Amino acid sequence: MRLPNLLASKWGRLIAFFCLYVTEGIPLGFTATAIATQLRRSGVGPKEIGFFVGWLYFPWAWKWVMGPIVDLFYSNKLGARRGWIIGMQVMMVITLMFCVPLELTESNLTLLTSIILVHNFFCATQDVAIDALACSTLKPEERGLANGLMFAGQTLGIPLGGACVLYLIDGVSWLPMLQDGIPFEQTYFFVAGCILLVTIFVALPMREEPLVRKASEGDRGAEMRKEMGDYLKTAWRSFFGSRVSFAALILAVIPAGAAALNLALQKTLAVELGMTDGQIADMEVVASVIWAACCVTGGLISDRIGHLKSLAVFLVLMSIPTLWLGFEMERQGYVMPVEIVQVEDTADSSKSTTSREESIDKEGADEAIAVGTDLEETAVELVSEKADSVASFKRSVPEGLVDSFWWAVMFYMAAQGLMYGTRTAVFMQISNPAVAATQFTAYMAMMNLVTAYTSWWQGVVIESRGYPVTLFIDASTGLICLAVLPFLFQKTVSAPVTSIPAPRD
Repeated sequence: MRLPNLLASKWGRLIAFFCLYVTEGIPLGFTATAIATQLRRSGVGPKEIGFFVGWLYFPWAWKWVMGPIVDLFYSNKLGARRGWIIGMQVMMVITLMFCVPLELTESNLTLLTSIILVHNFFCATQDVAIDALACSTLKPEERGLANGLMFAGQTLGIPLGGACVLYLIDGVSWLPMLQDGIPFEQTYFFVAGCILLVTIFVALPMREEPLVRKASEGDRGAEMRKEMGDYLKTAWRSFFGSRVSFAALILAVIPAGAAALNLALQKTLAVELGMTDGQIADMEVVASVIWAACCVTGGLISDRIGHLKSLAVFLVLMSIPTLWLGFEMERQGYVMPVEIVQVEDTADSSKSTTSREESIDKEGADEAIAVGTDLEETAVELVSEKADSVASFKRSVPEGLVDSFWWAVMFYMAAQGLMYGTRTAVFMQISNPAVAATQFTAYMAMMNLVTAYTSWWQGVVIESRGYPVTLFIDASTGLICLAVLPFLFQKTVSAPVTSIPAPRD
């Protein structure tokens, strides 16, 4: 039975781009949530995890380099964009397989980061092709809803690669074969399988309109040089040819709202507050569903009342839960991160080492309250969380702080969801279709560069100044972009395809 070409109808296109974006979210969830959580449990600190997560986004920040290549090098037989999408998805699976033998320890962190960096390069290149296909396929009246669905798909893909993996590690009580959980290295096969399902049932059946080459094969070399020159000229005018496009470039390279509650800070703090893998997975699933629903809602709202007006309101909403959590943590005295200490486990000869989290107040507290297994006589209270679990030592958490953290994350994810689809709709409307794979991709790439350097500096500030200060800085810098929005406003929209339309409000 031949599978349908989803690009042939409106709802088919919406479903196709939703599913394709799921494959972008799966690796992000797996690396930024599942791997980051396990690294924290193994003793890696917030600074190192911040750099690890930052490097994950680095290929996404430079994916604009692949834009001209995706636009100009293609095969109509495979599909100009479809060929790139399928090829990159296959390479994503292959690079995941290289990670299977690696243990998640600090000694392997450099090698693991390098492989995941390559994996994300393929994922980012896939994103270039998907965005180019969206710009050339979606109708103007579909773009707000489509962007909402696309990033909803990405966000639902994140718990598929993150929360589901944590569930598999923690154990699934209603599945006898998974009640005790599985080793982390086996979860790579689960993630790879999810990606391949989309490849088989969505990407392979797609059929796109062939692109017409301008020269015969014999003249292709000279024609390609001419095309590249014309392309670069058009791209330059698209980025810098008007006030609107230049303002959009500035908007893309500065923080768009607060970011900490959906970055490495969220994962490291969840571990420190004593949340188990299953509880962290629950939080991510609920947060991702809220984010996805709000992303679609934000797209619909912005299509009706104006993208820029909606974007300004949504950006302000993102800072509110960030500031509130910062004040709550400062009020309850939970300021500095805990230190993870590796200890030898001499009680079982079959296990050479176990890990524990020893709570140490870096501001000079005289006592540390810890929790663990009954393997040693220490001056801490010993509590067994489950029979086969690794010993876990944690600082006493102030009453109600876990609830405050949970609700802050939920409200933040709702606000960021409203913002995300709206912001990308603005960039898509500004992008010139003639250089879509470069211009729109460049805007998206710069946004990922922001995510990378934000994750880096937050990891450093957490260890040097503590969580509240990091949250305060994050909430404040996230509002700077409001000053750029008025420069994106333009009442008239040019008609030609090669012009640079501006958002209407």
